[in-house]
Amino acid sequence: MGGVRAAELVNAYRARLERLDLLPPSAALEVACYAFASGCVHLLVAPGQVWVRSAAEAAARTGGGAPDADELLVLEVENDESGHFAVCREPCGIVARVPLGELGRSFELARWPQDLDELHAW
Repeated sequence: MGGVRAAELVNAYRARLERLDLLPPSAALEVACYAFASGCVHLLVAPGQVWVRSAAEAAARTGGGAPDADELLVLEVENDESGHFAVCREPCGIVARVPLGELGRSFELARWPQDLDELHAW
C-alpha cells in the first residue's frame, strides 16, 4: 500500500473516530494506528470502503467463501447472532454478504468511505 497511502487511511480513520466516537485527537490517532498496524478488519470495516483482493489471495485463488470479484464496495456492516458480515457490492452489481474474517483474509482496504453520491453511482 505504501507509506503515504497508509498515512492517508490512518488519518481518515482518526478523523472518523474523532467525529463519530467523540474521541480526543491523541486517543483517536492511537486507536487508528493500532487498528491499521494489527490489520483488524473488525475495527476497520465501514460502509463506503473499497476492498481489493490481496496479491497473495489473487495468486492462490483458493475459492473459499470469498466472492470472485477483485474489488468490493462495502454497503453496510451487520452484526448478529450468526456472526459479523460486510454486505458488499461487486463492480458488476452483485451484492454478497461476506464474513468479516474472510474479508480480512482475502482482501485489503484500498479506499476509505466515499461520498454518498459516489457510493450510489458505483
